[in-house]
Amino acid sequence: MKLRALACLGASLLFTVFAGVAQAANPLGIAYSSTTNVSLYAKPTGVLLAGRCNRYSSAFASARSKGAEVYAYINAFERPDNFICSMDEDLYMNNYGAVPLWPYPSYGQRYAWPGTKLTDMRPGSKWILYVVSYVEKLMRERKVDGVYLDGIGARPWGQSQWTSWSATEKKLWADGNVDLVRRLDAKRRAIDPNFIIVSNNVWGITVPNATPLAGEKYVDGIAMEHPALYITAYHRGQAGHAFSNLGHRRVMVIARTTQEARDWANVKGVTHVSNQTSYKYPTVPPVGFRDLNDR
Repeated sequence: MKLRALACLGASLLFTVFAGVAQAANPLGIAYSSTTNVSLYAKPTGVLLAGRCNRYSSAFASARSKGAEVYAYINAFERPDNFICSMDEDLYMNNYGAVPLWPYPSYGQRYAWPGTKLTDMRPGSKWILYVVSYVEKLMRERKVDGVYLDGIGARPWGQSQWTSWSATEKKLWADGNVDLVRRLDAKRRAIDPNFIIVSNNVWGITVPNATPLAGEKYVDGIAMEHPALYITAYHRGQAGHAFSNLGHRRVMVIARTTQEARDWANVKGVTHVSNQTSYKYPTVPPVGFRDLNDR
């Protein structure tokens, strides 16, 4: 009971400290299927994540013209089983069925979420090279400010059954994810060093004979979805990592509530927060806008 009381007191003090400090991060808006409220993020240091099918909406172009950063959603680690839209299919070689799939334990068997299949993320695979060429086109187009790489990191989550994978399979996956961001980083340094790369996953996970943490130097930061701020220090530690040396660090937290978003805004290293539990369109920004002055 004493330990429980102390834990409650610690959480109470944590809330009290956060409540008395102005938020240090900026708002993040996720607009995967609708541009409702996108205009509310149309300010310098606001960030918007466009969806699979609406990247070129005039609402995003307008927000960019007023200073917001717009990132293209790229889901390279898995392929949908069914058609979503032409823009989405374009990422998948213009033919979902042509995408090379993860070959272990047998071709096309692994998936993270129902209705998808894990792609061939081995280092230097045909699929990785295609994704790099696809993102290179976005860099040259200059219609978005960066990419949000869903699921790219040390390991897949969801229903991937990662814990049952062999050491060989785990190493190939981790090394392949690092290979992807390494190649993307080389391209953006050559084409547009201001192009931002954020991975929606963490790199700080131990994988036998692999070094996934190396991936951090190739990305500007990570996104963390609905982490438990008051339960574990793990995600708070991940938020404090250094990432790329290009000078436009982006560490995003998608919280469960407005209060959690505001609390995360004061965690060291966090640059953008959202309070969204649905990603259809952004909520009213949960925090204000603060200068970053890094682009």
